[in-house]
Amino acid sequence: MAPASSKEAVLNLGAMAATVVALNSLFTRMAGGDSYLYDFFWLFAWRYLRFFVNFIAFWCYSPSPKPKGEPTYLPSRDVTVVIPTVDPMGAAFLDCLTSCAANQPAKIVIITAGEDLYAKTLAQVRRVRDQFKATQFGVDRTQAASKRAQVAHAVPHVETDITVLLDDHVFWKPQFLASVLCPFEKPNVGLVGTNKVVRRLEGLTVWRRIWNMIGATYLCRHNFEIRATNTVDGGVFVISGRTCAIRTCILKHPEFLRGYNNEMFFFGLLGPIKPDDDNYITRFVVRHGWDIKIQYTDDSLMETVIGVEDPLVKKYLGQCKRWARTTWRSNPCSLFTDRTVWSRQPYCVYAVYLTSLTNFAAIIDPLLIYLFTHSSAYVSAKSLACLVGWILLTKVPKIFAYFRQHPQDIWLFPVYVLFAYFHSFIKLWALLTFYDCGWSGRQLNDMKVNP
Repeated sequence: MAPASSKEAVLNLGAMAATVVALNSLFTRMAGGDSYLYDFFWLFAWRYLRFFVNFIAFWCYSPSPKPKGEPTYLPSRDVTVVIPTVDPMGAAFLDCLTSCAANQPAKIVIITAGEDLYAKTLAQVRRVRDQFKATQFGVDRTQAASKRAQVAHAVPHVETDITVLLDDHVFWKPQFLASVLCPFEKPNVGLVGTNKVVRRLEGLTVWRRIWNMIGATYLCRHNFEIRATNTVDGGVFVISGRTCAIRTCILKHPEFLRGYNNEMFFFGLLGPIKPDDDNYITRFVVRHGWDIKIQYTDDSLMETVIGVEDPLVKKYLGQCKRWARTTWRSNPCSLFTDRTVWSRQPYCVYAVYLTSLTNFAAIIDPLLIYLFTHSSAYVSAKSLACLVGWILLTKVPKIFAYFRQHPQDIWLFPVYVLFAYFHSFIKLWALLTFYDCGWSGRQLNDMKVNP
């Protein structure tokens, strides 16, 4: 695939500049010399223009349809699933493996770390293998507890056209692979992501129920964002590593594994990076001219577990820090190192890469209120109440799907809002510690791998 041209990037930059000039002229006239009101208009537009566009785009989305005739790709012939694991005895692993095998891929490759885990993984796979004789199972190990190393170990042995990377705590529906393969009917699609949901577990204490909800709404927001931005210009902030389908030829590109195994950052001074593998894959696909498609259907919905694993708060907040650090490392790379997004995903430059670097709700929302109350537009307490109501209202659409499905949790909405503001401080801490490229939230460094 040929990457987009620099001419397209220049045209997109010109369109962005024209938009800024037009908005500046509009806001100048509307503010009428009131500097507070002028600043309010700009901050409001920066924060909420993408909300309007994303809201419309979310409802304009359409998934890739099932082929009318014989599909080009079949799970039983064309798909190899790679599952890296360091926890084969965990409660989720067998459910994950079984749900995967029920989709009848041609082969499932499980890569673990060290001889002890290898023996345990073999024993677990034997419990599933006899139920699914049509699928070939392979088990191997690396000498490092590293997802990147484990995936890289499997890639040279994949022989099918499509590879699906699957985390060991994710669960599929029976027609998941059939749905995920539909976008590959278009030859320019190289990477496919899906919608995802957190299992809402019953019988939890109030404290655990709160964290289960926070984890669930986190993925709800992701679903909203990737469906919307993918509709506008084909872009996404990342295809989640929990499950992604990719053309094997991309994984076998001469440059892929070299960068995947040794990704450096901050001008090549720091690294190699252990997490952020899904961001690397997403950027690599975009940089090499392939399209990305989000397959958002009932069949392609994947389930996972977040927010209830011990140590409860420490583990989830560790994950939040890791994800936030990824933003500070990956987004500047997309904007200033790869730069392909300027030509291929102009809307995402604003709605994903730039705004995510400035999206501190705990700072921006109070600043909006401050600017408004010091402007000539503030005429009464009712007008301020309308602004506060708007701020709260715009937090609903991204997570509406969760509370519609679980109305018994509506009383937790204020907790969600409070955590959203608290997350601003997590994000700020992530900026100050962006150099930390460890896998926070998962103690891989503490694992002893016996060769």
